[in-house]
Amino acid sequence: MNRVKLARYESGLSIEEAARLLNISAGYLSQIENGHRHVSSERANAIALVYGKAKEDIFLPTRYAIREVDLKI
Repeated sequence: MNRVKLARYESGLSIEEAARLLNISAGYLSQIENGHRHVSSERANAIALVYGKAKEDIFLPTRYAIREVDLKI
C-alpha cells in the first residue's frame, strides 16, 4: 500500500469523500493513489492538507511521486 492511500485510510475518508474535498474525480484520485499520475506541488499540498499530513510524509520530493510503504495487512 502506498502512503497516499494509507493517509486517506488513516483520515477515515472514502475515495469519493476525499475526491469531493479535493475537487477532483474519484477516478483521478485512484490514479494518483496507484502511481499512475504524478501531481503538482499544489495538488500534493492539497492532498496532504485534506489528509492531515505533511506533504513530505506522503510524497517524494522529485515530481511528487508517491512514497511506498511495506505493510503486511
